Amino acid sequence: MCGIFCSIYRSTDDAEGSKQFQWNICKDLISTRGPDHLADKHISLNHEWQGYFASAVLWMQGPNITTQPSLDLNGNLLLWNGDLFSGCLAKDDVCDTITVLGEFESTTDIIPVLRKIEGPYSLIYYQKSSNILYFGRDIIGRHSLLLKVDNEVNSLTLTSVASKKMKGIIEIPAIGIFAMNLNSSCINLACYPWREPDLRFTDVIEALETSLNVDISIRKTILNTYSSLTNLHLHPDPKDLEYLENISCTNDFNKILQCLLENQEVNERVERLTELLHQSVKVRVKKKPNYCKNCIKVVLSGGNITCTHSKIGILFSGGLDSAILTAIADKHIPEDESIDLINVAFEKSVSNQNVSHTSDEKENVTQKYDVPDRKTGRQTYNELLRICPNRKWNFVQCNITQVELQSYRASRICDLLHPLCRILDESLGCAMWFASRANGLLYPSNETYESPCRILLLGIGADELFGGYMRHRTILRHKGWDALVQELNIELARISERNLGRDDRVVSDHGKQPRLPYLDENLVHYVQHLKPWERCYPTERMPTGLGDKLLLRLLACNIGFQSTANFPKRAFQFGSRIANSKENANDISNRL
Repeated sequence: MCGIFCSIYRSTDDAEGSKQFQWNICKDLISTRGPDHLADKHISLNHEWQGYFASAVLWMQGPNITTQPSLDLNGNLLLWNGDLFSGCLAKDDVCDTITVLGEFESTTDIIPVLRKIEGPYSLIYYQKSSNILYFGRDIIGRHSLLLKVDNEVNSLTLTSVASKKMKGIIEIPAIGIFAMNLNSSCINLACYPWREPDLRFTDVIEALETSLNVDISIRKTILNTYSSLTNLHLHPDPKDLEYLENISCTNDFNKILQCLLENQEVNERVERLTELLHQSVKVRVKKKPNYCKNCIKVVLSGGNITCTHSKIGILFSGGLDSAILTAIADKHIPEDESIDLINVAFEKSVSNQNVSHTSDEKENVTQKYDVPDRKTGRQTYNELLRICPNRKWNFVQCNITQVELQSYRASRICDLLHPLCRILDESLGCAMWFASRANGLLYPSNETYESPCRILLLGIGADELFGGYMRHRTILRHKGWDALVQELNIELARISERNLGRDDRVVSDHGKQPRLPYLDENLVHYVQHLKPWERCYPTERMPTGLGDKLLLRLLACNIGFQSTANFPKRAFQFGSRIANSKENANDISNRL
């Protein structure tokens, strides 16, 4: 994980001053993303344009740290914030920055290289021979990249994270890779779309042109073979649903799941999904230096040390998505290494009649933070002790007071969320920031603990892929399978603008890297080609806690989870009790 920053500006005093002002705003926020190394590079791109490039590196790949900005022998420059987790370019023993820069150097046309890159990333690449600046996010949009165009001083700024002091900055939509031709004397943009442009692409481009006050020309599509999934399997034949409709009525959801697993086709789907999740989790827990955040400082200072501390943490509500990741991670992390399960709860007011009248302070603290996610977290933790008994699990209870929430929201989190400002962004962003900070009390010992892990596994994407939201049930009931599959496709297409950029900025602020196993390209491709009723069956016959995310529940049951396999979906902001259910999540927050 890295923090990257780039300013392209005209050779004038005003533009130089603007660049310096913006870098001064962003420098601290960029540095915390990559605490292992910070460097910058100034280049005169031609007689009109200057380029300032900076990067803060979190060492995550290769036997030694690779610093950035990275320059090759031809004067090309790369700022890379990403991971090659799969595909033909993925290598275990070479830093991705070196691989990607080498691929770009070998060609004047970078589009074929972009087709080969698999994994989450944002990048900025200056190609000297053509004098073109390329920038953008991967097709899913898993890493943040922000853009500000200032037409008054003729400058363009790109940064992983900004501040609310930077007015007019926007998130770059994950619709393609953008380019600026520096042979022109004014700001100009082109877009190479990931997929064949559709109505949504056109709407996004038009909104972008209006926001930036720049015309954007559309170039060739990058992934010509990427199939459209808009019109797949929309109308089931009654025989397609027989095995789901003929399940005997019972209130025992586990019996229903066990019965479905006896169906050969269902079992094959569960096995294939399990295989893909294992592949996704395995590479995400193994691709790293084998040091925690404390021991890596010793190594970077030239010391030699064997690290026995936790290197992997999981944001752990105890719900279905995080439980599955946890049980799978157990199979791919050395048995003698602990794994941190991080569970966040926000202080709730406790009425007088509910407060213990004894002097037991521990009991009163428990009541204050006895939120839904804390209860399910402990319950699933106990299931894990049964399923994976040989692992040392650190269940970290992060208890956040209202005073601490208000303080950090105003001093830090508001900048990380920018330019997003809805109540939903505020509540989810704050919950994610405190959870990824990972300071708390170990359960059940109540010892103080700060997780030293540098990688966090997150369950993001599971609801969009497997039909986990209540609205999916409502859409199916009123509009049918056609509308449901359209909704699932739209939600996945929009996940970058709704969740991923924000969560990347928030989690990375602690010098930790978020990794998202459910959003691995191979897994997404497989799930999107399943018939929608093979992913979920949110009908009256299968109520909440069964029909939603049915395929994942079957997988959890197959692993050995019992109560966890049937937990109903609960939004993070409500499970942790940070959000006020009386507020409209889409309203602008006046607290940011």
